[in-house]
Amino acid sequence: MEQTNEHLESTVSTEPAELRRINMPATLAICFAGWLIPGLSHILIGRWIRGLIFAACVIVMFVLGLGMHGKLYDLNVEEPLQLLGFIANLGAGLPYFIAERMGLGVGAQTAQGYDYGTTYLWVCGLLNFLIVLDAFDIAQGRKP
Repeated sequence: MEQTNEHLESTVSTEPAELRRINMPATLAICFAGWLIPGLSHILIGRWIRGLIFAACVIVMFVLGLGMHGKLYDLNVEEPLQLLGFIANLGAGLPYFIAERMGLGVGAQTAQGYDYGTTYLWVCGLLNFLIVLDAFDIAQGRKP
């Protein structure tokens, strides 16, 4: 019995496992792809389930925000505070550009869900920024 315990103790390492690191140009390309298409960065680094969950979260929040008649902000220099909303919306990546091109996200202030919809659109963009930062840390070997 003691031999088995000694054998187990010798095979169990207390040092952290070596994390795989991807070179910086490839990491930045992965992050750009993940910003453009939500969840793609995690899929490209081999985290399929996490990437699909993140993609579903961002896309569903974006669609719900549009469905609640939320407003998508564009670059408007006359209203400086709208720049923050624009940056948050821009975080959604390709869905933002598609919705803008299709004329969606005009925002009906008289709609009951307008404030919630606008907030959903902001949060899904900011969430996608955080998802890209998470993928960056994983690709650089800072996080398992």
